[in-house]
Amino acid sequence: MRMAFDSRPRSPSCCGRAGRPRRRATQPERFEFTLEALSGYSAVILENVPAEKIGTRGMETLASWVRASGSGLMVTGGKQSYGPGGYYKSPLEPVLPVSMELRQEHRKLALAIVVALDRSGSMAVPVGGGKVKMDLANLGAAQVLDLLGPMDEFGCLAVDTVAHTIAELGPVADKGPVRDRILRIQSMGGGIYVYEALAASAQMIQKANAGTKHIILFADAADAEEPGRYAALLEQTRKAGITVSVIGLGTPADKDAELLADVARRGGGR
Repeated sequence: MRMAFDSRPRSPSCCGRAGRPRRRATQPERFEFTLEALSGYSAVILENVPAEKIGTRGMETLASWVRASGSGLMVTGGKQSYGPGGYYKSPLEPVLPVSMELRQEHRKLALAIVVALDRSGSMAVPVGGGKVKMDLANLGAAQVLDLLGPMDEFGCLAVDTVAHTIAELGPVADKGPVRDRILRIQSMGGGIYVYEALAASAQMIQKANAGTKHIILFADAADAEEPGRYAALLEQTRKAGITVSVIGLGTPADKDAELLADVARRGGGR
């Protein structure tokens, strides 16, 4: 995973070494995605770089730079690129000549996903635009459902001190009613018990027939409680071929952000 830059002159140089291109390679997190920084280059290559390493603002800047300057952008494929890398519906997708959608006709393996959503009292905190954290989590879960096809399996839990089943794990058939139930989840008070969310999700996804099994936990980074023996549980899920990713609602500075990051690391997800 890396980025490469080319500062080849836009017009032919008259002579000598001055006309030779200057290239550099770096890790995406080491580069500041500003128009000023990009102005020194004529092309950028993203080699198997996930969208999260660039960030929303970085992708917006990169897309504006390509459109305004006519500079080059090359994005290679890989496990951390394109749709799987988080570029679907991203600011960078419109400037790329390929679709980031995980098209069903191109897929070979079925996928099972269980989404666990924090519905604790802290999820009622406003986030702007007339929405609260719970609304963002609900929309995220609904978009996961939207990406899946008939060959996949989906289940959904809402969690406070216990897990409440929103959708039993099953084939993705009629999305409408499930999507509606997800979008109507409300913050109900109390706290989220992280261990309970992970344990209930693991128990549900074990029944899946799909070869690829993944859990996504949406949790408040400022109020994630009762992690219990989560490390031991995640070791068991890894051995069972189940991966876990986390969407932390808040900021990296929130008191439970590191816990949620550790859940994702130990879960083999993102």
